[in-house]
Amino acid sequence: MTRSQQIVRRSELLNRRTIDRRTAEEVGRVDRLWLDADSGRAIGFTCKSGLLGTKKTWFAWAQVDTVGENVFVTINPELPPLHQPEQAVCPIGLEVLTDSGNKAGTVVDYLFDVQTGSVTNYLFKSSGWRGVLDGIYLLPVGAISTMGSKRAIVSEAAVSEPVQYAEGLHKKVGLVAEFLHEDFDKTLQNVADVKRGAQNLADKLQDKALEVRDVAQEKVAELKRQRQESASPPPTPDPPESDLL
Repeated sequence: MTRSQQIVRRSELLNRRTIDRRTAEEVGRVDRLWLDADSGRAIGFTCKSGLLGTKKTWFAWAQVDTVGENVFVTINPELPPLHQPEQAVCPIGLEVLTDSGNKAGTVVDYLFDVQTGSVTNYLFKSSGWRGVLDGIYLLPVGAISTMGSKRAIVSEAAVSEPVQYAEGLHKKVGLVAEFLHEDFDKTLQNVADVKRGAQNLADKLQDKALEVRDVAQEKVAELKRQRQESASPPPTPDPPESDLL
């Protein structure tokens, strides 16, 4: 079995192409990894294919040959397709409770050894202020006493002063900086657009004002002419011819 990287984050494998080692044909993309809750090992993954990814195929982790940018699997066409075991669980989204009854957070990911399938650490997001500021924390496998379908119970000591996952804060700061930079660029663009719009509006208002002024001047001139005509005395009519004789 060839591994280009030993410890990987589960989410890094999602949507990677799955290739049949024997035929070099793509059989789909990694959709969801599944663990055995008792042993804490990856026991397989679901591969999605077909229209809108509606077709699901189960591969046991023992079939995984190579994990790199693509996942190579060994498929024996003479054997029937494997089915997902009943004990397979997906811990993502599990509520993390302490053995003293307090809520510590939510499982969002995990790190595992692709060679053995063993989970080395779960990753959880704190439900307190740490989750807002610092991101993601390590949750050692040994700290979990019980894992169910919806919740995991852990020791209070393991989460009272959790170790921050190295990628958490750095990645969040980078994302915030990227967002602020992008938002600043958009703001500058919006300001420029507003300025252009305001200038266009000012030009239109000025043209309209000139047009109104010209019309008003014409109206005033017309009224002056009418006033002058009404103020002039009417012309004296010529006397009748009988008066001239």
